[in-house]
Amino acid sequence: MSKNQKKLWQLKWVVSALSICLWIFQSGCEKAEAPFSLTDTTLSIKQVDYEGAVYYNEGDPLPHLDLEKVKWRTFVEKEHRTVILENKYIKLTLLPEMGRVYSLIYKSTGHEEFWRNDIVRPGGGQNNDTGWWLWIGGAEYTLPGDEHGTTWAIPWKYEILDDSEAKKTVRMSVQEPVTRLKETIDISIYPDKSYYEADIEISNPTQDTVQYAHWINPQWTPGGHNELTDSTEFIIPTDRILIEERWQKNLGPSPQQWAGNPLRFISGWKNRGDLMADGLREGFYSAYSHDEEEGMVRVFNKEKTPGVDIWTYGYCPKRILMGSGAPNKGYAEMWGGTSKLYPDERHPLPPGESIGWTEWMYPYQKTKGLTYADKKMAVNFKVNVDKESAIIGLCSSSRLEVRCEVDIEGAKPILIGDLKLSPDKAFCSAVDLSGLPLDKATLVLTTPKAKKILHPQWSKE
Repeated sequence: MSKNQKKLWQLKWVVSALSICLWIFQSGCEKAEAPFSLTDTTLSIKQVDYEGAVYYNEGDPLPHLDLEKVKWRTFVEKEHRTVILENKYIKLTLLPEMGRVYSLIYKSTGHEEFWRNDIVRPGGGQNNDTGWWLWIGGAEYTLPGDEHGTTWAIPWKYEILDDSEAKKTVRMSVQEPVTRLKETIDISIYPDKSYYEADIEISNPTQDTVQYAHWINPQWTPGGHNELTDSTEFIIPTDRILIEERWQKNLGPSPQQWAGNPLRFISGWKNRGDLMADGLREGFYSAYSHDEEEGMVRVFNKEKTPGVDIWTYGYCPKRILMGSGAPNKGYAEMWGGTSKLYPDERHPLPPGESIGWTEWMYPYQKTKGLTYADKKMAVNFKVNVDKESAIIGLCSSSRLEVRCEVDIEGAKPILIGDLKLSPDKAFCSAVDLSGLPLDKATLVLTTPKAKKILHPQWSKE
């Protein structure tokens, strides 16, 4: 080997060694910046001293509460079993022995997306069999029907199903003591996804057909203020809403058209109440804070869970049940259920049978609203007729390459761009459509694996 060949070989060796060192360094940085972990621990949460007022009636398996015996001015620390699931985009906290998602922090903004009571406290609840409810926050999964059901008050079991590098999964399970229905919820996160996934199954181990309804109740406050911001929008892909008679004084007659309805924004709610979707075009719904440009969305199978109900305290309520008594503008309970109507409609589950589905929930940002969502992406496509322009906003739940075009029949497609999206890198832009037939416009989103064609939502100046 000549001297020049030897020097060249040595140089190649040095370059190769430096490349390996750089790869190790970058991998270490990525791991340091992007934890993927499951932590089974405890969390101390302050609450009103109420547990001594809980009682059981003979032959009744449900816990009840004597409100007169609650020590309202005494606060205690309650230790809860807690599982924390974390990746580069979200930090999810479960209270698995309550069957509850307690917290979701969107790491791109640092914001908590669920409402949480500053001091947990109970209150009366006349429309379920326990007669009370616990104002704690987060998201609850409820059986067998009625408002809040009973499973929020029943101890759940849990186990860690998967703690691998590919997936973290916690199973929470409960048997509702009156109907004897069993529910299991497998909560999962993945290293590179901003959603949490819930695989839900309800089974009937009894010898009788059971009438039931399952509802999920996420208590959302997107934007990080632990209360609804003044320009929070409620987004449901429906044509009409229904108002129960007891709430029509506060929210107006039933039915109502949803397009352009003032109840789409919290500022349009004169007082508290519920509204229900009268059928869904798509399987998603959302709350979006235009003040903070941040939202939460639930994506689901609309055939398995066709019900959507929104409850709020109204716009700037005088008082909600904060444990400390501090002022708060409240939260949106955006219920999703196996029945269309909330809370009284139920359906039969025959003996030995079960029903199951998968759903996803994730935060998104900087889209100026939402017109469509699936588990991969939150999309806003609004066409302003007066301005002859469109707003296009995209925020994905993972790293995603997408070609974005506006296709107008009879005209050349308008390329918006070949975009590289992620939960911490959204895209939003105004597009000039002057002189073009706006009623022919569609948004075409092409990824390496699929193409999605979306129609716009219309607006006027």
